[in-house]
Amino acid sequence: MKFTVAIPLVASIVSFVLTILALLAGSHKGFMEDYHVVMVNTSTLGQNFLANLADGSSSGLFSSIEASATAVIGSVESEAASILNDIGNDVADKLSKELGIEQFYSFHVLDLCQGDYAPNATASGAWLNISSVLTTGAASMDMSDLLNKQLSLGPFNVSLSDLGFTQKLEQKLSKLPTVFEALAALYIVSTIFTGLSILGAAAGFFLIPQKGRKVLVANLGLALTAALVLFIGSLLYTVGATEMVKKIREENADDIGLEVTVGSKFQGLTWAAFALMVVATGYWTWELIAAIRARRRNQRTRGKVEKHSMDSSWDRRNYR
Repeated sequence: MKFTVAIPLVASIVSFVLTILALLAGSHKGFMEDYHVVMVNTSTLGQNFLANLADGSSSGLFSSIEASATAVIGSVESEAASILNDIGNDVADKLSKELGIEQFYSFHVLDLCQGDYAPNATASGAWLNISSVLTTGAASMDMSDLLNKQLSLGPFNVSLSDLGFTQKLEQKLSKLPTVFEALAALYIVSTIFTGLSILGAAAGFFLIPQKGRKVLVANLGLALTAALVLFIGSLLYTVGATEMVKKIREENADDIGLEVTVGSKFQGLTWAAFALMVVATGYWTWELIAAIRARRRNQRTRGKVEKHSMDSSWDRRNYR
């Protein structure tokens, strides 16, 4: 029994827990809501749209919107003006509600949380007040479709294009689900291999003295695979998601009140899980190298002993 095996065992257990947390973050209200992959802040989305309605700038498309909305809520222009007057300096806190959308959408690996900022969107140290959690597939994670559906149910019955979204911006938002799909697959695979690494390390407590090299090679393979998959997942998140958010911003998302950011806490979580599996991989690599060197030393020692024994036998025969 070799007690240093506790090093990769503990590292694998903690990495396994972190990977599970990365998968389940945001799965229900109050559970790691701030460990999101991507956060979409829509608290100021549509400010220019309502301002145009209040100013009477409703020619063309706005005229048709005004006409349709009038049948439901009266005059769109007066409604928009009333909204802006009520909002006052707290536009970021009330604007999204008037449009019929949430103030934020936090995308996790397997789930989507949506809700409002508390106590309000402009307060220092505001926290996330989750209104609902959606267990999503790739289709329902499409941000463009989700916003369009909610806007269509709002008092103005508008679309993203009415709020200043370009076709390119909508397309880039629609590509976000591909990142979540890839991350989900990678973290599920890494969970499997980190779990197997735990079992392998536990077995190593008892089997290394009897079946040393086989156990070492098996554990090295498991730990290395888990580390590699976690590295790919962490790199995909750090580079892929960041680059996608950058491209969304390049489409003047900030100008229309759409703020998209990547989650720093999730990034720390996934890289920590990877680092721990690197520790486990390093341990098994070191032990395997040590075992190979020990075997070679034993072979050389055995060879010298056998040669010495043969020489001694030859000398005894010659003496006789």
